[in-house]
Amino acid sequence: MNGRTPTERKQRIRALDERREQLEKEQSRRRIHLRRRLAAASLLFLLMIVLIGQSYFSKVGYVSEQERKQNEAQIELTEVKGEQAELKEQVERLQDEEYIANLARNELLFSKDGEIIFYFSPEE
Repeated sequence: MNGRTPTERKQRIRALDERREQLEKEQSRRRIHLRRRLAAASLLFLLMIVLIGQSYFSKVGYVSEQERKQNEAQIELTEVKGEQAELKEQVERLQDEEYIANLARNELLFSKDGEIIFYFSPEE
């Protein structure tokens, strides 16, 4: 036929079959290695996503806590400013001698010269 004997053809076929099997095994090993690398890369990617997500939610929690503290401080500041305004008003009133005299008469039951104070207790 093409100058080969049947034994040579069988050897040639056997050699080609062995080469094909060898190539299939090598291709199978490559697929396995590719799958392993893909699994490792996926696992690494998933781990990074989890760490980034954990960090993000931690920061979100921290920011919301700081906003809550700021709101509380703002409320306290408003209260203190109101109290400060009342105290300033009281300081201004205490500069007035008439107010002090009136305060002494009403709360401490002091009287002017020649003045008689009648005190009625709330129980009667």
